[in-house]
Amino acid sequence: MKTLFVKAPVVIAAILLTFKANGQTDYVITVKGDTITCAITTSLSGKEKYKIDATGESKKIKPDAIREYYIARKNIRERSVYTANNPNPVFMIIVEKGPVSLYRTVPFNRYSTTKWYIAKGSDHVSDLKTSGLFLSKSRETRKDILGEMLRDNKPVYDKYVAEDKFSFKQIRNLVHLYDTGQLKD
Repeated sequence: MKTLFVKAPVVIAAILLTFKANGQTDYVITVKGDTITCAITTSLSGKEKYKIDATGESKKIKPDAIREYYIARKNIRERSVYTANNPNPVFMIIVEKGPVSLYRTVPFNRYSTTKWYIAKGSDHVSDLKTSGLFLSKSRETRKDILGEMLRDNKPVYDKYVAEDKFSFKQIRNLVHLYDTGQLKD
């Protein structure tokens, strides 16, 4: 029985060290481009704060001061972007990051609408796809926006035109292929 009490803390410590060794840590990137390793917490109201060290003061994560942040325990990265109808930046979850990036809004609950946005080489996004009934632009206009962003990569653009699909999965696969040259699993 004594050996169990001795071995259990050793095993737990080894597991914790393994998680730390994987390099999965929270971080924020400021608008100046500084990457800061920190601990990010989420309040009951859903607002994130970051703390640089255990004794330091928590700071709110605001889209006008923080360009991007990553929460390791949730494996979620969010980026500060601008939408057409809002002059102030807002955070969106990064779905695909590269020369062409996909973002989605954070749903309030499992019944709320998922909206995807797209940007190419910019932090100004265009609405692209929704699980709801309406977006401000017609489906054809949104398909044209995606096509224009893929046009300079002929194999990807040709695949888009040939398959003529506009599902969440197809959009993500095409953007991933554009950015990496590989199909998404």
